[in-house]
Amino acid sequence: MVEISINSGNGGGGKKSNEWVDKTLHFIVDLKKQPTMAQLGVGAGFGTVTGYFVTKGGRVVAATVGISFLLAQFAIHKGYITLNESRIERDLKNLQKSVMKKKSSEINVSNSFISENRWILGGFAAGMLIGFSVA
Repeated sequence: MVEISINSGNGGGGKKSNEWVDKTLHFIVDLKKQPTMAQLGVGAGFGTVTGYFVTKGGRVVAATVGISFLLAQFAIHKGYITLNESRIERDLKNLQKSVMKKKSSEINVSNSFISENRWILGGFAAGMLIGFSVA
């Protein structure tokens, strides 16, 4: 169990706000123990906000990636950047071997995570779709 607490220091009027913050943080930490509808609601709320901001910020990210790609191509064309293709191929083969070795253990961890948080993740996915449509 994770213990979360915030202390304001001087006491006084901050006690009620600290209690509210503590209750909120404990709710979030113990979200898997909450009712299914609460899990769906929290997931949908965060998903809606995330979908909205991804849609609004997507243009900036796309422009940044596109400009970076053009600058990299220009640098390669001018000779500022050189690629060692045999080294890249060797590194890719080594990476593929190491991924295949670790793949089976990683799948078990991801399946347990998904099964434990399925309602939160489902609400998040639905909320993201709502956020995309709102933006």
